[in-house]
Amino acid sequence: MHTRRAVVGGVSTALTVGLAGCGALASPEPTVTETEIDGGLEALIGETDVYVVVRNDGAAGDIEVTMELLDEDEVVLYEDSHTVAFDADETKRVTFSVDVPEDTSQVAAAASAA
Repeated sequence: MHTRRAVVGGVSTALTVGLAGCGALASPEPTVTETEIDGGLEALIGETDVYVVVRNDGAAGDIEVTMELLDEDEVVLYEDSHTVAFDADETKRVTFSVDVPEDTSQVAAAASAA
């Protein structure tokens, strides 16, 4: 037979563990939804802006957005990242102003909780 004290103590412990688990889940969940080059691929040489659209499906927090310029063999020629503060369920466009190397043939972007 369970005593009232044992039941109340067990509920208290379960509630504490449950709340601790919620805190661990409260972080940004970023996804890159679009990558756009100012002027299109034709403008991919010289000074250009690259736009990375990131959607945060999680809680508010800092998100690190990374943009890479790659050659035909997917060798990274240039990499840059920005840490940006996001609200919960917010979408932002992050701008990278870069001097694009001559052999660049593609752009890649990623986002992760910072």
